[in-house]
Amino acid sequence: MTGQINFFNKTFLIFAFCLLSLTNTFASEKNYSLVTENLSKKLQNDLANDNVTVKLNNVAEYKISKNEIELKGDATCTLNENDAQLPIQFEVKVNPLNQSVIDVKYDFVEAVAGYNSANNEEVLMKELMKEISRDYKTENIVIAIDAVETVGNTINEKKFLGVGEVRIGDMVWNKIKFDVVLNAQTQKASKIIYKVEK
Repeated sequence: MTGQINFFNKTFLIFAFCLLSLTNTFASEKNYSLVTENLSKKLQNDLANDNVTVKLNNVAEYKISKNEIELKGDATCTLNENDAQLPIQFEVKVNPLNQSVIDVKYDFVEAVAGYNSANNEEVLMKELMKEISRDYKTENIVIAIDAVETVGNTINEKKFLGVGEVRIGDMVWNKIKFDVVLNAQTQKASKIIYKVEK
């Protein structure tokens, strides 16, 4: 009789484990579906293109609280008009209780837009030097970039905020702050704002 009870207990535990696994799998699939749908919508709005689709690649799921789950990973954004595939990294927060999305964030991967960090800095310095040269009417300009970060990336443009030091003509070295937007296609600056702190 004891053996029979143990058998039923084991069977019940196995059944419960399988049921739990299926439930978790179902929940994850629903979360992934939410991520895909909302990430696609955000990209469509940001890029003003209703043909944008998203395919999730690597996804990690983190439970922050009972009513908040964060999903992070890599995905591919496809523009159906020309079949261009753009890798992105994303972070999406989901409420698993009511299956709603709390927040959606993404960034285009650095290599996608034809930029790399070394090339970024080189183009950035050249464009900044040309602008300063025009303003100060001299070609005797030297720039050293101390720190730069990218913000507000899109497919066609990349925005850089940074600080550094600049020497203009016979002036001493001065601190400089800059805000530059580079065009991915032309590798030229579409906007340059800078301030030399004397």
